[in-house]
Amino acid sequence: MTQRKLEGRKALVSGGASGIGEATARLFAAEGANVMIADIDDAGGERVVREIVAAGGKAQYRHVDVTDRAAVRKMVHDAEAALGGLGILFNNAMTNPSSDYSEDQRWNLMLESGLGAYWAAAMEAAPILARSGHGAIVSNASIAGARWGIEFASEAYSAAKAGVLGLSRKLAKRFGPDGVRSNAICPGIIETPRWRSPGAEEPLFARRYRQMAPLQRFGRTEEVAKLVLFFASDDSSFITGQDIAIDGGFTTAARFESVDFNAP
Repeated sequence: MTQRKLEGRKALVSGGASGIGEATARLFAAEGANVMIADIDDAGGERVVREIVAAGGKAQYRHVDVTDRAAVRKMVHDAEAALGGLGILFNNAMTNPSSDYSEDQRWNLMLESGLGAYWAAAMEAAPILARSGHGAIVSNASIAGARWGIEFASEAYSAAKAGVLGLSRKLAKRFGPDGVRSNAICPGIIETPRWRSPGAEEPLFARRYRQMAPLQRFGRTEEVAKLVLFFASDDSSFITGQDIAIDGGFTTAARFESVDFNAP
């Protein structure tokens, strides 16, 4: 029987109630990890936990608001206590401000949830991860800001995601001697309700993105989860301070010539 990649390990996944976080929590559990899902969406998080447990996995849920740094730090220690240790941190949650927020409010909220919270969680978790003997921090960046200036990504979102790369490299340098690795993922457009509700018309920006990507499609959450698993497991035991774009080739080989930019 093949050994599961995360057998007996303890993992904390922020934003695990939906999308990439949900897919990652499910995959971690399937690979033998005991997972704590942290999210502000209680109904979604509890649903994911029930389904993981029903499938034979181990998972718990904890409510957390990642705009509150004290709550983020407490989340880390609650995970350690509930799971009996912590070896993996997936920084994934980010608040999406409503349309009635001012630019200042949007900036503050997105930088706090998408960068400040990542820093707070990583700094709090690093000593705990080091004690596990296989500590791994994986942070969710994006091709927006981190790799590419994209029209549909706000300045706040782009700045936060670009900052995640700098943070990930600094964490790799600081905590590498303790045996803790730090890497980042940079997804392109992934098929989640955040981009398009099932059955809804494809937005113009999304259609153009798909046409320009060499693979000619959007990514799937389970595909991103496999990259997170790679960085969290011993498969990447000699990799730290790196980031990988998972975007169908968009940022390296965009097919601009295949798009009619005058088309509605």
